Amino acid sequence: MSDNKVGGSQAVYSVLVVDDDFYAREAFTSLLARGERTRVWGTAHSVDAALAALSAADGPVPDVVLLDVHFGSDERAGIRGLPAIAAAAPQAKILMTSVLSAEPVVLDAIRSGADGYVWKNETGAGIAQAVVSVAEGRFVMTPAIADAVIDEADALRAYAAEVLPDQQEYADLTAALKKTIYLFCFAGLSIKEIAAELQVSPFTVRSRIKTAYQIIGAGSRQEAFARLVERERSATEGSAS
Repeated sequence: MSDNKVGGSQAVYSVLVVDDDFYAREAFTSLLARGERTRVWGTAHSVDAALAALSAADGPVPDVVLLDVHFGSDERAGIRGLPAIAAAAPQAKILMTSVLSAEPVVLDAIRSGADGYVWKNETGAGIAQAVVSVAEGRFVMTPAIADAVIDEADALRAYAAEVLPDQQEYADLTAALKKTIYLFCFAGLSIKEIAAELQVSPFTVRSRIKTAYQIIGAGSRQEAFARLVERERSATEGSAS
C-alpha cells in the first residue's frame, strides 16, 4: 500500500497503466492524475513493456496495475500476461479494463487472479474510484460485468464485490471536439491531416481526441466510431419521437 497521504489520513495509490492504445493510455492517465487519491506510476504499451518497467524500478512498485485485456490481434493477451505481472509486483492489485464483457473472458480474468474487471464503455471518470476500491481490497466491476458474472465473481473471491455507479452520463461534445473526433473516426484522417484541415497544432488535435474519448466513453478509434454511431442513432430516434 502506498505510504502517501491526502487530507492527513487517506492513502494515495500509484497506478501503472498498461494499454496498447495511445489514446486510451492518455485518457486513463489524465483521469488518474486528476483523482485526489490516485497518481500515475507509469505507462506501458504491452505486457512485456510493463514487466520491463517493473523490473527496472528502483523504488516501490505500483499499488495497482490497470491492465487491458486485448493487445493487438490477441484478445486475451492481458489475461495471459497477468500471472507474470503479479509475480513481478506481488503486492500490486490488478484491475482489468476492456471493451469485452463476455462472461467467459471475464471469468477467465478472475480465475487468472484479476482483482477487478471494468468495461471501458462504463468506466469514464469512475476509474479513479475503481482503483482506490481495488487497492483497498474490494473486487470492482462495472454494471455490465456485474450483470453477467456477479454470482460467479462472489464465489471466486474472498472479499466483497463492488459494482461501480453507472458512469455513462457525460457532458456533451463541444463543436470543436465534435468536428475533430468526426474527422478522426468517420473521415479517417490522420492527426497531421486534421491539424491542417482545422488549422491547429497536432498537439491540439491529440488533446481534443483524448478529451472526446473521455466524454463518449471510448478507448480506441474503433470504439469511438461505434459510440458516435450510437449517439447519432439515439439523437435521431429522440427527435423523431
